[in-house]
Amino acid sequence: MKRPTIAIVLLGLAFVASNLWWCFAVIDSGITASYRQEDLDRHHKALRQALAVAPIAARSSATPEQVLGAARAAAGGDSGFEKDGFVWIGELGYRFDGDGRLVELQTNWSPF
Repeated sequence: MKRPTIAIVLLGLAFVASNLWWCFAVIDSGITASYRQEDLDRHHKALRQALAVAPIAARSSATPEQVLGAARAAAGGDSGFEKDGFVWIGELGYRFDGDGRLVELQTNWSPF
């Protein structure tokens, strides 16, 4: 083989390899963006739900039914479920003390 032929073959292989790398990078970037958008949507829902519940929970006369009613309305009618002392509605878990006051909110996902 002559030197120009070897150079052309090597450059062709480098071209194919670089295009494969760019293809992988674009697909990986798209998948990452999809997961990021899903995570942002979950955070947005949780924030909207927390902001809807905050004015009601801040009242000293608020009952758990009123707080959970506001949470259900903000979560689009999700009826929720109870687990480990929390009532989970939408993206948030609500824990009440013995007097019926909201004492803790928790998310069902970890930031880490």
